[in-house]
Amino acid sequence: MFGYIRVDRANLLGKEYEAYKGVYCALCKQLGRDYSLFARFILSYDCTFYAMLILSLAEESPCYTQGRCRFNPMKKCAYANTDTPAYEMAAALSVSSAYYKLRDNLIDSPWYKRFLYRLAQPIFSRWHKKSRSKYPAIDRAVEEMLYAQLDAEASPDVSLDAAAEPTAKMLSSVCGLIPDAVTLKSGDPAKVKRILSAFGYYVGRWIYLIDAADDFEKDIKHHGFNPLRPLMQDPAELKAVMIPVLNHSLSEALLSYGLLEPGRYDSIILNVLKSSCVNIQNTITDRYVDHENGDKV
Repeated sequence: MFGYIRVDRANLLGKEYEAYKGVYCALCKQLGRDYSLFARFILSYDCTFYAMLILSLAEESPCYTQGRCRFNPMKKCAYANTDTPAYEMAAALSVSSAYYKLRDNLIDSPWYKRFLYRLAQPIFSRWHKKSRSKYPAIDRAVEEMLYAQLDAEASPDVSLDAAAEPTAKMLSSVCGLIPDAVTLKSGDPAKVKRILSAFGYYVGRWIYLIDAADDFEKDIKHHGFNPLRPLMQDPAELKAVMIPVLNHSLSEALLSYGLLEPGRYDSIILNVLKSSCVNIQNTITDRYVDHENGDKV
């Protein structure tokens, strides 16, 4: 995944941050248990958010237990343990995302990087085989995203909306799987499924757009694909266009999430959407020329 869906620690209560760390550490542990010790290196904030979303809506409440970090035995960790498939699903999403990202890199990267990716491919393929057998719907959603993205990038005049559609649809699909996988704490499963599908769509759209804005300068320099390329002649226009587009996706995600019954991790999820995502998009877009005065920010 991309790593943009993370908490704003400065605006979290201490107990909220400890709860988030418990989910993060538990997902890391699950990756090691299901795939291998080295699979822990593909742990991401995005998939931690996915696990936390599942846990927030599930009837069963996580039980926090103390343990030690495998990478730093001197450090104590509070693991948010649960019998729900939340961590297994998030781990499968982590592996599928990493595997298809590797496949994409084998197509787009220079030859010397492709050599390194070829060396890593057997390991990722072994993990992917296990994740696909456990959660084929998650793997299918990520695979369809990759090929749809390649088709979009092959079009010389692809629109911003069309370029963001594959990632939006992928996250819509994987969020829509949640009511089928766990017993919900409240709400009609069919209704919750529709709401989560819409929520995932707009979060996925925001992730793609913020990644495109973040990589804009690098992609232009290295002649890579970026749907914002038509704006390269006027960076001020890029900022003016991106802020409302990003705000629209975040607003729609928040409106969708607000239709759900309150969950146990509401404050943390809202911290991500209302505080962290806003800070991230402001930091990234502020790298470009200010639209009002034409000066570098």
